[in-house]
Amino acid sequence: MQAHDENMIDPLADIRHYSPTMTISQVVKFCEKKGLNITRAMVQNYIRAGLLPPPVNKRLYTHKHLAVLAMVDRLKTVFDITAITAALAPHIDDEGLPIEVYTGLLQATESFQHTLETSEADTTELMLCAARLKYFISERGY
Repeated sequence: MQAHDENMIDPLADIRHYSPTMTISQVVKFCEKKGLNITRAMVQNYIRAGLLPPPVNKRLYTHKHLAVLAMVDRLKTVFDITAITAALAPHIDDEGLPIEVYTGLLQATESFQHTLETSEADTTELMLCAARLKYFISERGY
């Protein structure tokens, strides 16, 4: 198993060192710095689609917003946005995705993501990883 860059494993690992609220420009810069593929237009589209709650006081995004964006960025390499919305929507509150839920989902997706990125992965291994991810999301309440 190859070593991963810390930002690839958890782009929010050091989130507590950042301001608890950010403007959309700061969110986009944060995402760029952490290697997340998130643009201003994506943020606005996710809000319109109901995947991301509106910003606090119409302009400020919290760590919970960042957790949604980081998880969407990770999952969209495998799932379409409709499936991601269906999976995450029940767990998103008025401010976003609670960090503890984000952490649990991150752990569940880690082996799945690694398997997808590994050239030796065969169909059986991919199916097992997908089943583990589906189990974690549905059966464990995430």
